[in-house]
Amino acid sequence: MRTRAESDWEPEVATPSSEPSANGGVGQAVKEVTDRLKTILTLEIELAKLEVSRKIAAFAIGIGMLVAAAVFTLYALGFLLAALAAGLDTWLPHWLADLAVGLGLLFLVVFPLALIGKKKLATPPIPKRAIHEAKLTSEALKTDGA
Repeated sequence: MRTRAESDWEPEVATPSSEPSANGGVGQAVKEVTDRLKTILTLEIELAKLEVSRKIAAFAIGIGMLVAAAVFTLYALGFLLAALAAGLDTWLPHWLADLAVGLGLLFLVVFPLALIGKKKLATPPIPKRAIHEAKLTSEALKTDGA
């Protein structure tokens, strides 16, 4: 193990692989640093593009799976409603069982959803907290400036 007291000890200094020539001096060194900076920035941009493209691909796959799930859910709901109508068909005439399922679906699901949706659309989305904060900020700026 070496110590600093030993005569052959030299500090490790990071040196660039291609040292500027004595002819170019500082100008050559600045050019090399600029070129390396451009290379680093180009590589960073390529890395960002690659990362974003991978995330977009994963996002697109996720959306596709959600759409497929929604389609299968819609078909499953249709089969469940048909099974309910077939079950009611054992006690009621066929047309009355289908009517009962249709009206039940209409009144228990469709109308409440439509009323809630209409209520949500009736009030415009006003950012009340942001407006309040903006007023407080403008008042604070006016009092500091006065």
